[in-house]
Amino acid sequence: MGHLEELNLLYVKWKNTFPTNITPLSSNSGGPRLYFRIYSEKNSIIGAYGSDLKENNAFFYYTKLFHSAGMSVPELYISDSSLPYYLVEDLGDLNLLDLLKFEGESERIKLLYQKAIHRLIEMQIFGGEQCDFNSYAYPRAAFDSQSILWDLNYFKYYFLKMTEIPFDEQLLENDFQILAYRMSEIGGQNFMFRDFQARNIQIRNDEVWFIDYQGGRKGPMLYDLVSLLYQASANLSPAFRDELKNEYKQVVLQKEIYVEADFENDFYSILFIRILQTLGTYGYRGLIEGKMYFKESIPLALANLEKLIYSSEFKWEIPYFLELLKQILKYKSKFVTNL
Repeated sequence: MGHLEELNLLYVKWKNTFPTNITPLSSNSGGPRLYFRIYSEKNSIIGAYGSDLKENNAFFYYTKLFHSAGMSVPELYISDSSLPYYLVEDLGDLNLLDLLKFEGESERIKLLYQKAIHRLIEMQIFGGEQCDFNSYAYPRAAFDSQSILWDLNYFKYYFLKMTEIPFDEQLLENDFQILAYRMSEIGGQNFMFRDFQARNIQIRNDEVWFIDYQGGRKGPMLYDLVSLLYQASANLSPAFRDELKNEYKQVVLQKEIYVEADFENDFYSILFIRILQTLGTYGYRGLIEGKMYFKESIPLALANLEKLIYSSEFKWEIPYFLELLKQILKYKSKFVTNL
């Protein structure tokens, strides 16, 4: 049977009646999931297909846990750990990224970002206390050195090699090991959303709702803040970023999760790793799979990288890798033109 037939059956199992219509939804998701809007006479819900059952089960676990605690996640209506289909609450079609592109950095947009930051902190702290990462997080229980090496190698194979700049595998690996070890020691460990960005924040009735947190694991809280503020396609202004960063910082300092010096040092270290991770994703999804959203985000991510590595905040002693990055940036206009 096809997706529509399977979702029909699942809906009947849930409601004991057939839906009136099912329509596929377009998605810029970086994963293999497919989404459908399922209509009844009174309302609509979302039907989803995910081929990775372990990833689905992580989503089921987090959704049930966070929803029961009143967090900003959709309600899960029906699921089965052995099946790739499930039904969830319909949060509408408007996400924060689309609204930002339409309105710019308006007062309304700032308020929504502020709401997202405060809801995120609640989710991170609650998840850090309550989540059983060892049993449910996928593909890793924590953002440990192995996770970091996976991200660095993703960048190497799907972005660096696409530039055709020659490099020494062993010298690069030496710098990767330094990065992985030091990053795994960073503090502020709680629930890490992993892909917290405006595209994964739905807006309904001027409230924020979170989706696509199935990659969540134990990790540094600042990773999510960095992901939100430096999302390439959002292209937030420095002043807007700083205001939101300070909003987050005041809360975590007050809760004594961070001291200020560690907050600032960790922020820029994580920013470096996150930019590399996104470039790996953009390379794979954009250059290899040809998805335009990811392809068009590459120049913006390179601009973020360039600003960071030439700033006073960049303190990593990784001379070989840094030289490679500077070579990429030196020829970035030619590289981007050929995308």
